[in-house]
Amino acid sequence: MKNKSESITKYQLLFMILQTQIGVGVLGLPYSVHKVSKSDGWISVILAGLIVQLMILVIWALVRKYPGETIYGIAEQVTGKFFGKIIAGLYILYATIISTLILILFQDILKLWVLPNTPKSVIMFLMLFASLYLVKERIRVIARFYLFVTSMVPVLIILTFISFPDVAEYRYLFPIGQAGALKILVGAHSVLISMLGFEMLLLLFKYVDANDRSIIKSVSIANGITTVIYVFLTIISYVVFSPKEIEIVPQPVLYMLKAITFKIVERIDLLFLSIWIVIVTTSLMSYLLFASKGLSHFMKKEEHKKAAYVLAIPIYLLALIPQDKFQIEQISTYIGYASYLFIAIFPIVLWILSRMTSSNSKRR
Repeated sequence: MKNKSESITKYQLLFMILQTQIGVGVLGLPYSVHKVSKSDGWISVILAGLIVQLMILVIWALVRKYPGETIYGIAEQVTGKFFGKIIAGLYILYATIISTLILILFQDILKLWVLPNTPKSVIMFLMLFASLYLVKERIRVIARFYLFVTSMVPVLIILTFISFPDVAEYRYLFPIGQAGALKILVGAHSVLISMLGFEMLLLLFKYVDANDRSIIKSVSIANGITTVIYVFLTIISYVVFSPKEIEIVPQPVLYMLKAITFKIVERIDLLFLSIWIVIVTTSLMSYLLFASKGLSHFMKKEEHKKAAYVLAIPIYLLALIPQDKFQIEQISTYIGYASYLFIAIFPIVLWILSRMTSSNSKRR
């Protein structure tokens, strides 16, 4: 049975997945995918969205067999307590490292654009403190906050439209397919880390008060919206900046906004960032919640408040280690490859094992 005291609706699930997916990577996505797929980067984004949808179906097929469990309980039921605890521990580590990466990337952009003289330790502490303030609450309360924050996403789209120049060179997108199938596929991998967040279904399925079809529909819609937004931002960046220019513009959307001024608002990019900060914070909250629920499962506690406080310490300390952009890029690359283990390999293996277990039990 689902936990009714912490249940969320299918709409709240949609917004939680959406807010987790639209995170810190949205600003640098056009730049990072262009390094691989060139002007076909927008095709890589679409392909990444389709791959993510397949992964969502696999995760859904697994969790629907265990409606009263999160991934932590499912791992133990399928593989036994010993291997289950190992898998659960790895998921806690994964969510902790993703939280750390979000914190690092957040302070890196904020320090570059808004607070160049503020120590990074202060920026990260304030963001982590704000995240803890909400993460310690029940999932239903967190979901309501995500619902409110989602109303800010259209504002970001409107601001991007405002910054769009009258003259855009659409020929920069042609010829379509010039990068080649292999580079487009590799580019989809570089997009994947910006689209992470759908794996929250491994945790949230237990709490959704809806039938299986409604749940998969909500998560699919969230992924579809994320894909459309990313394709939109990528195409706009490609038609505004030439192929040579975008190679040296790490946050093309912000550079477009910076060029626009109004009598009332001089720096549109700062307005954009003020909204973006809130959206990024929800991504950090999601992964901190994911790790906290796992740690509380280990401690055999229903409440995850203490676990969130405990995990905040290593997250903060780990985020202080990287000193330059090269180290940050290396960490992002390693996490990008490691994420396949948690969003695809583990769910597929657990699903296969669960099918084998159920087949054996039926024969008996």
